[in-house]
Amino acid sequence: MFPRTAEPAVALSLPTVTVLTTAYNYEQYVGRAIESALAQDYPPELLEIIVIDDGSDDSTPEIVEEIAAREPGRIRIVRQANAGYIAATNRGLAEARGELIALLDADDVWRADKTRRQVEMFQLDPALGMVFGDMTVVDADEAVLQPSKLAEYGTIGENRLAALLFENFAPTSSIMVRASLREVFHPVPPHVHAADWWIGLQVAQVASIDFVPEPLALYRMHASNMSVGGTERIVAENRRAIALQLWALRHLPLHTLSAQEMLHAWSGVERHARWAVEVGGSFFFDQVDRGPGDDARAAELLDEADAAAAAGDRLAEARLTLTALAWDPFRLEIHQRLRAAVDRATPSEPTPDRNEPADPEEPGPDPFPGARPFRMLVELQELLDSRDMLPAYAEAMRGSEDVTLIIDGSELPRGLAEDCIRGLIDRCNLNHRADLDVFAVVGTQPDDFRRRMREAVQARYSRQEGASGQIPVFTPSSIGRLAEEVVAGD
Repeated sequence: MFPRTAEPAVALSLPTVTVLTTAYNYEQYVGRAIESALAQDYPPELLEIIVIDDGSDDSTPEIVEEIAAREPGRIRIVRQANAGYIAATNRGLAEARGELIALLDADDVWRADKTRRQVEMFQLDPALGMVFGDMTVVDADEAVLQPSKLAEYGTIGENRLAALLFENFAPTSSIMVRASLREVFHPVPPHVHAADWWIGLQVAQVASIDFVPEPLALYRMHASNMSVGGTERIVAENRRAIALQLWALRHLPLHTLSAQEMLHAWSGVERHARWAVEVGGSFFFDQVDRGPGDDARAAELLDEADAAAAAGDRLAEARLTLTALAWDPFRLEIHQRLRAAVDRATPSEPTPDRNEPADPEEPGPDPFPGARPFRMLVELQELLDSRDMLPAYAEAMRGSEDVTLIIDGSELPRGLAEDCIRGLIDRCNLNHRADLDVFAVVGTQPDDFRRRMREAVQARYSRQEGASGQIPVFTPSSIGRLAEEVVAGD
């Protein structure tokens, strides 16, 4: 029982909310989506539902009309000739009359408390510009494929702009945004493929963004999704993602990013590029459209980066170098300059014994706590370049519980290395192999750790034959001998 207060609490008036759905030939799913919007535990008189029918030629219009007839006054239908997803979204954003705008894809489903939960967050924080939520990934029949979509992206940092430059972690049906910010993100340019990503990037520059960590909606994966399907479609989707990321890095202000966040943002671009190559099965296709003046603009920015470095402004040097790389991502020199600039701009952590010489005989702590007695080291880049290496190792180690594979991914940006390692393990179906033990090293490592890492392994795994210092080297063709030798050693 709660004690009485001397004065009654002040009730906040609830804002009006527009639910915006665009639909083109989604007869199989659109009814379920609209019904989930109608079922929100939010005052119906404050909830406006707009459906933009983008020239559907299936039964989508009839399904929407039938639901609207059953719920008079609650659904507004706008019909237009087929103009595409972005044009339909822009039409809906222009038509919205609510104080808050919530987007709902025609093939997704909301939980009944989604609107109320997000509105409560806006009421508690006037500085909030956008709220999103987690989503449960389901198939066409709503069987759960993945309990959490946000789990794909790992930890979302406090700097939402930095996180959004890395990846679009706020899908359409999870978004609610203040209509007062509409001029910031509307209209969505026609060259943009993802309206949700565009809205998030624009709002992050002028207002704060927060999220509900629990799933508030179902994200449906099916054959018609733009993000799934054949090889060409997936390659095209990653290519469009790269185009938007490069546009953002070229044109958006990056002053709020730390040096490490800049590197993380670039690793998001490389992540999509690597996915496209892996799915496409070839390096020989253009992933980026190149303009005639792009390399010249990159050169100008590098000159500005040099001037910033000369003035001692390390963050500006890194920021300008990142923007130059976005204009000319094909120059390896700029990649190297970015990493060097980020290292210079990243404050080093003080250590008490920095001025004392290290004792070369001091072994230091085990760099791989919990690893098995026999440790084998492999470079992540080799595993990526030679697709047969990890499957060959996994087959050779079947049933063995004596060996840990140490994957050294410290030469790649942390986020990219983590994604690549997860992708390799998923591709080789090794997630459920209890007999395999893998230890990953990611992120820039100090020289002392690298020394201890080399001293703590008993063998290397490589495509190249020959010895590596004092330890043996196993190749995919000879890795089968390793389990036998380890057992014999026991």
